[in-house]
Amino acid sequence: MVKKSIYIASTEEASGKSVVAISLASIAKESGMKIGYFKPITLEASLAHGREGIDEDIEVMRRILDLKMGYSILCPLTLKRGYFLRDFLNIDFSRCVEGVLKSYREASNGKDIMLIEGPRALSIGAFLGCPVPKLAREFSAEILLVLKFKDDFIVDEILQAQEYCTRWDAKLLGVILNRIPQDAMERAENVIKPFIEAQEIKVLGLIPEDKVLSALTAREICDFIGGEVLAGEDGLDNLIETILIGAMTPESAAKYFRKVTNELVITGGDRSDIILTALETGVSAIILTGNLYPSAKVLPKADHLKVPLIIVPYDTYTTLQHVQKIIGRIKPGDPRRINAAVDLVKKNVDWEYILRAAS
Repeated sequence: MVKKSIYIASTEEASGKSVVAISLASIAKESGMKIGYFKPITLEASLAHGREGIDEDIEVMRRILDLKMGYSILCPLTLKRGYFLRDFLNIDFSRCVEGVLKSYREASNGKDIMLIEGPRALSIGAFLGCPVPKLAREFSAEILLVLKFKDDFIVDEILQAQEYCTRWDAKLLGVILNRIPQDAMERAENVIKPFIEAQEIKVLGLIPEDKVLSALTAREICDFIGGEVLAGEDGLDNLIETILIGAMTPESAAKYFRKVTNELVITGGDRSDIILTALETGVSAIILTGNLYPSAKVLPKADHLKVPLIIVPYDTYTTLQHVQKIIGRIKPGDPRRINAAVDLVKKNVDWEYILRAAS
């Protein structure tokens, strides 16, 4: 019988739920516990054609916990990004809930602790009768909120989430504030945390921003957004730590690009002036937006410098949004990020309290 179920949830995408789930799974496994994993609802995980249904979070957890059950048991519902209602027009929603509960019972059989990972927001799945707080109540799970730290308005998100949980009679285990910039850590510890705890909500972790987790390779970005490499393919393993938008004059861009290292520049494919400036200042990769091809003279230069030129159909703003969605994601077979995530959680999260069996 499951001793404790922890529903790891958030209020927005890219908050760090998977990092926390993977870390808790690794720590609990080290302690000899029998750990299960379940993700009731997932969104299409890639923009690349043919890879939409692959959720790498689930694959990582299957490897870490050596889970043998099928993908459809661990994740019974997959929604298309943004446009999915047509797939459910003739569905009996009560059967969706029953199917999720049946899968959960199978996934949790024989486990000491269940780690349940929510979608990007507490309300996702409400149209099916499966919002996070309702499912948490059905699973007898406690909700662990993971939020990306931005500013003081984060307390409003937490209080609103608390109210939503109360509506469904779901228990809020506590909150983890994630990806806190170094210059905001003192405020998080001495202002934000005391305020939240004064509302009788436990703050169970303050995780600083970590470049090892945030850094991506050009290949990972290209694979996720389904881009086409026009040149510089030998540089697809270049590390990306900063994302810049190239929408200024070449002179201004040069000053901008030289201030940082390991940068990805996103710019219109017709901005050959910006592309050449980026190549000359040593960027790691360039994404060309709008399905616009650059001047042919930039291609051999990109090949020579091993700087990938990746063309995508989206506009610059949409491309930036897509890239930001995969910052901090951990891929299967990625020990560098997994170890970094576990170290971060061990140092900055009260994982013993989180994993402690309910009394």
